Amino acid sequence: MTVSDRFVYDDLDDLAGPESSLCIEFSARTDGVLLSALPAASVSPAPFAPAAELSPAASDPAGSTDPADTDPLWQLSIEHGSLVLRAAGRVLDMEDTYGVAFGTPHTLVLTFAAPASPAGFGTRVYLDGYQVFSCTADLRPSASSLLETSAMLTSLTTHPRALAAADVAARYTCPLPGVEFSAAYVSAPDVAAVRALSCGTLHTRMRVRGRGQKGTVLAASTGGREVLSLSVDDAGFLYRVCVRGTWEEFRAEGFWTDGNFHDVVVRAFRGAIDIYVDGFLALHQPGQHFFAEAGSAAEDIDAIWIGQNSTGERLFGEVRNGGIYTYPLTDGQIAALAHREPLTTTALFDSGYEGSASYRIPSLVTTSSGVLIAGADQRLVNSNDTPNEIHFVIRRSLDGGQSWQPLQTVIAYPSGPDGPSVDGPSTIDSCMVVDTLSKEHPGRITVLVDHFPGGVGFANATKERGTDDAGRLLLEDRDGSRCALNPDGSVDGHLEYHVDPDGFVTKNGAPAGNIHWKQGLDPAESLLTLCTSFLVEVHSDDDGATWSQPRYIDWMVREDWMKFLGTGPGCGIQLHHGPHAGRLLIPYYCCGENPVMNASGMLISDDGGETWRRGQCVFESDVDISNFEDNRFVSSESTCVELADGSVLTFFRNQHPSGRIGTAISHDGGETWQNASFDVAVPDIFSQPNALSLGGDRVLFANASLMRPYRGCGVLRLSEDGGRTWARSRCVQPYHYVYQCMALRPDGDIGLLWERETAGVYYTRVPRGWFE
Repeated sequence: MTVSDRFVYDDLDDLAGPESSLCIEFSARTDGVLLSALPAASVSPAPFAPAAELSPAASDPAGSTDPADTDPLWQLSIEHGSLVLRAAGRVLDMEDTYGVAFGTPHTLVLTFAAPASPAGFGTRVYLDGYQVFSCTADLRPSASSLLETSAMLTSLTTHPRALAAADVAARYTCPLPGVEFSAAYVSAPDVAAVRALSCGTLHTRMRVRGRGQKGTVLAASTGGREVLSLSVDDAGFLYRVCVRGTWEEFRAEGFWTDGNFHDVVVRAFRGAIDIYVDGFLALHQPGQHFFAEAGSAAEDIDAIWIGQNSTGERLFGEVRNGGIYTYPLTDGQIAALAHREPLTTTALFDSGYEGSASYRIPSLVTTSSGVLIAGADQRLVNSNDTPNEIHFVIRRSLDGGQSWQPLQTVIAYPSGPDGPSVDGPSTIDSCMVVDTLSKEHPGRITVLVDHFPGGVGFANATKERGTDDAGRLLLEDRDGSRCALNPDGSVDGHLEYHVDPDGFVTKNGAPAGNIHWKQGLDPAESLLTLCTSFLVEVHSDDDGATWSQPRYIDWMVREDWMKFLGTGPGCGIQLHHGPHAGRLLIPYYCCGENPVMNASGMLISDDGGETWRRGQCVFESDVDISNFEDNRFVSSESTCVELADGSVLTFFRNQHPSGRIGTAISHDGGETWQNASFDVAVPDIFSQPNALSLGGDRVLFANASLMRPYRGCGVLRLSEDGGRTWARSRCVQPYHYVYQCMALRPDGDIGLLWERETAGVYYTRVPRGWFE
């Protein structure tokens, strides 16, 4: 940028406290730097115009240092159409904000709280009134730095506190549409202004007068022939466009004929039609068909009708207001139109936190005393699955999710001799369960998690068990001879060896490698565990403050035909009703020789987690689960809930051609399964599901429900009849979203721990009222 394009702001006292906020308004047509923080000594501050009066006249004085010669300490920019923040060695690639460079005004708010402050959330980013990103680190510019703005900024203000989500939403006002509805039709000049739009946004606030009422909300015609319409009925909203003589249809399913007003938005953008209802995404479907695509090349739209179709048949209700925007609104702007209640999201584990490259695989529970424990894979080197060095880590909240304690490492096998690497040992895919009924272990939190030695992963693990029938690790020496490791560190038949609790071996008192390392990493290696997968248990009796040493339990549940048996990550349950009350269930899945033919079921404990056994897989009575080749019977990662009658309902990831979530029911506490089917109302994109009982037959289900083409669109669905039907649904994250885990907070709201692909694991408080 040129000197005349920049402004320098040095009044940053508001950023010096434990909390602060930075608010900017901008309008951009291209990629570029919006705001930079420079060392105070690198540039002379210029007079800075009031927020509402920024203009090129407030440029820096002659003779100041050229900022091009100074590397910024902090930089906010637009790259490839999305916001990016670089600070303190972190890069926040906010790719889900794509669309901020169309020359329209936007408001960006960044709030900060130092980790040592009571809030301690790090950084939150809000675009157009609603949160779009967060980070564990406090990434505010230094109060001693100088902020350099670009000409794209129109306003900059600071605040000495972190604005809450409700404050940010309340301060934002959505722009008015280019064409505002004021009658039952749109004027001819306004029709001419929008009929060439292939990208843009249509908004109406409307209602019908009750169930069974329906009709057209908006229609467009050419020569009296209808070529575009938005209508409503008891099945939902239907948007139709006649493209080259063929009607393209976009159906957002749901029940909105309840007599209440609803804000309905149709957005044509990025090759698709998005339909939002009351600020929530209800449909994303390929095919960017808007006014320009309606009709034919020879005939332009010449009439647009509001609250009726092109022949005058009126809606059984009313359109109160609305309009047409000549550009795609952001998700925040769409939510603002509906005055949607904002959510607050906190980054708990993200790229760069505690020096780790990535975190994945959320697990979450609320303990008997109300402590929330959030778990994740800490993937030290990169975001990949095994083989990779991965630790199991947690963070705890002692105040119902308002703030979180620092990271605790629960299981970390030692790094190799050269430090962390993709060849390091791993613990992956944790699943937690709380025992509230046991007399032996009241309040115990049990975690089952998969373990692989260094260099071993799901694809190259051998088809053999790595423990003997007493649960002792089997070890192999350089010659391939095998022996067992005793609990005291001695090795059967080899008095010269001793193994310490971390796996380090001594031979006649001299270092001799580590049993968990990849073969060939250490010239002194002597004994190694088998190159297979293991299942490990740890537990805590003090709300996660301390944990037991890892205990291998695969010998209790793994069978000889299994190439792999591991957890369905997330959370297990304890049964509270019927003859199996007190039983612990943790989902598992396994495979035989073919690693893609998975089969899922429940691991069962009737003694508070001391011993475990394997319940049958969902399709075990239908196929030979040790050797089948039919995708219709694949059941992978799963979750379960207990219903009012004590039966257990499972939902499972699958490869069924229907593309729907799999379900089955157990009437014997998870031992066997009946009525396996695929729910036509719930998509499955082959991603981990999670479910939570809200009491009785009320079930809350969550999964990534759409390929965009990346895994995304995290949706929560509420059933009030044990999963048979779904009363309502809410999209909590329309874009990048993969695995998740839910827990009931002490205040009755929902804690949702979810992952944004490889960026990290995030915690969102979801109000119970969302589903009322």
